[in-house]
Amino acid sequence: MSKLDSSATWRPELAGAVREYNTAYAIDQQFIGLRVLPEALRVVAEGTYPVVKKENFRKLVATARAPGAAFGRGDWQWDKQAYECLENAHEIPLDNKEAEKYASVIDYEEESAIGADFTVRLAHEARVAAAVLNTTTFTAHNVAVNWATLATATPLADIDAAANALEDQLGVGRTQLSLIIPRTNWQYLRNGTSVLDALKNWNSGITGREQIKARVLADYLDIKEILIGSSAYDSTNEGITPSYSQVWGIRYGMLALLAPGPEAPPKTLCLGRTVRWTSGMPDFVTIETYVSDPVDSEIVRARQFTDELIVADHAGYLLDLTAAT
Repeated sequence: MSKLDSSATWRPELAGAVREYNTAYAIDQQFIGLRVLPEALRVVAEGTYPVVKKENFRKLVATARAPGAAFGRGDWQWDKQAYECLENAHEIPLDNKEAEKYASVIDYEEESAIGADFTVRLAHEARVAAAVLNTTTFTAHNVAVNWATLATATPLADIDAAANALEDQLGVGRTQLSLIIPRTNWQYLRNGTSVLDALKNWNSGITGREQIKARVLADYLDIKEILIGSSAYDSTNEGITPSYSQVWGIRYGMLALLAPGPEAPPKTLCLGRTVRWTSGMPDFVTIETYVSDPVDSEIVRARQFTDELIVADHAGYLLDLTAAT
């Protein structure tokens, strides 16, 4: 039972059904938010998170020590950034009469849990995208030629420039870096003339664009991975013809150093984390139910408390994929 609402009952069996559904239908694969900003679990909802100061890095200092002299010292320090885990939730009411009427056809409770869970996950994905592809936090660097110009764009050189900058700033090899791009720009990247030519010269087994997968291109670029933001949302009101927009947009991408996963220590140098408050919330999205007598319904609720935190803005290199230098 949630510590935050004694009238609601935690439903781990419904959460299990949701996980099975998400796995069977590859729902999680369309969300990259938790790979870009992995979870950092906290037992308090508000506090401070350690931040690596950019000034700590890449200073060339005198280290020689003469006999009898003091050792050279630096002022290596950690900064702190405030976080506040805010509640995000979605409820779906189940009218008891309707649920019983169609019980032989559909498990309303399970289907509602799946729908509520998806809604909360999609909202988290949008918050991560807004935090990462943010021109207030990060300086956007124009690519040489708009990637949509397939015949003359040079995306491999653009990515090399980003990798060189991050290697200088962070002191890590490019094999640790991840490329985050929207689906549309991934399609431009793999369909670009210069990309196909380069990969043909690199691997004689590659003869066409259909063989250019994300893992193949990441290997060629000598980076860790390519994360493709492919989730979309309907921006119209209910009852109106749907109009879909990409959560990760169509303009910006980023090369970044990401935390390796939720187990990474707080002081890990990385782009950022999804800080999640765990009080009464055992899962990334916790499923609960409660009874609402006035409407003779059971309410299924998906719920979480998070803050999507950028902890090292120098760990990301923002690319404007539509502008040209």
